Amino acid sequence: MRPLNTFVLLLATSFLALPTDLAAQSYFHINQITVSPSSPTDQDDVQLLLSGVLTNSGAYVASSSAQITGYTVDVTVDAMSTGGPSLQILHTETVDLGMLPAGTYTITIGGTHNSDTADPDQHSFTVTGGTSICDSLVIASVNWAPFSDTAIVVHVLSPTSTVIDSPGFLLVDANGDTLAQETGNSFGTPADNWHTLAVKAGANIPDGVFLSTLELPGSSANTACSWTMDASLCPTSACDTLFPMIQNVGTGTATGSFLYHLQQGGIEVASGTLALSSDVQFDSDTLCVAPGPYLLEIIPQQGPNGGEPHFGVASNGGIQGPTAPVIWTTYCAEAFTFYGTCADISTGINEPSSAGLMIAQSFSGISLTRSDSKALGDIQVFDAQGRMITSTKDASGRWELSTTSWTAGLYLIRTVGTDNRILVTRWIVE
Repeated sequence: MRPLNTFVLLLATSFLALPTDLAAQSYFHINQITVSPSSPTDQDDVQLLLSGVLTNSGAYVASSSAQITGYTVDVTVDAMSTGGPSLQILHTETVDLGMLPAGTYTITIGGTHNSDTADPDQHSFTVTGGTSICDSLVIASVNWAPFSDTAIVVHVLSPTSTVIDSPGFLLVDANGDTLAQETGNSFGTPADNWHTLAVKAGANIPDGVFLSTLELPGSSANTACSWTMDASLCPTSACDTLFPMIQNVGTGTATGSFLYHLQQGGIEVASGTLALSSDVQFDSDTLCVAPGPYLLEIIPQQGPNGGEPHFGVASNGGIQGPTAPVIWTTYCAEAFTFYGTCADISTGINEPSSAGLMIAQSFSGISLTRSDSKALGDIQVFDAQGRMITSTKDASGRWELSTTSWTAGLYLIRTVGTDNRILVTRWIVE
């Protein structure tokens, strides 16, 4: 008489037996797919439960994951085996999907050494609720690119890990004409996204505030997003963020300090020191400067000691400007144009100029007027380090201010009138 445990094993093998060719090809046979919770909403953390059998005593699931693109859930299951007798071991693999926007999703199973024979109707499920993929995206800003007058940057916040299958953003005007388009960059998963759109040749970008639509075409009607907004590519901030930086891009280690000078029109507007150490191979400073042409000069405070340090500039979102290698034996400088978030496609940037602003000096200060006698509007004054030292609003067309408490140096005065014209001028206190 056979031992009882042998009889039970044979009975289980007979009851759960698979076709020989199927068992030989897969270590994990999936015969049922269920969703948890069974009726998910857009406020639930959704899971897929893949139930089936492992086909021998050494079989196991090495990894499982899911990629969500639009309303398609691509599940990858990789099964492996260390060998052993053929028998059927019940197994359920749990795959986390997280919170999903409302819609009907289709499931595909891929990977290695698995077989999927679950019923076709188990390969789809519906999430109910009032939100969609588009609702999960927040358009933080739409502005000119900081180092180009032929590109627009869209800043998007994505609180979920959902990926939208899309060729990129489109910016269209009220007439439906394309102003700018993103190419070669599908929407990704990071929570903080910066997308660059190339301005279409011949596009007429309106000045000031204009009605526009930002579109994100999807693979289906359910994944196509659209936001209609009053766009202003030139916000009324007096300056924009600029990061002078240095980074070692070589295989060695670069150490030491590097003095930088930022100049505009031969006048120094900012300076500081960047440092590299054995533990830190990147350093940057934060400035707020007005749009215009600049020269960044870098002066090593020691001789070469390894690595390949490069210096340059960047702006918000890690958008890279010009860079150049540090050349230890000669003068190092890089010229660039900083557009900030405001550019004029037809005439170039609003360079700092006294053409529209007139300054008259008095015994204790200065008076500021516009050459066209219009009201100055919002007035902001910045020192050479980009720090705002005062701000006010003028409706009379003339502003008087005392400069007796100002330290010697360069100051930038910026006005934004009711006509949305931005005027910038310099004033030097000696």
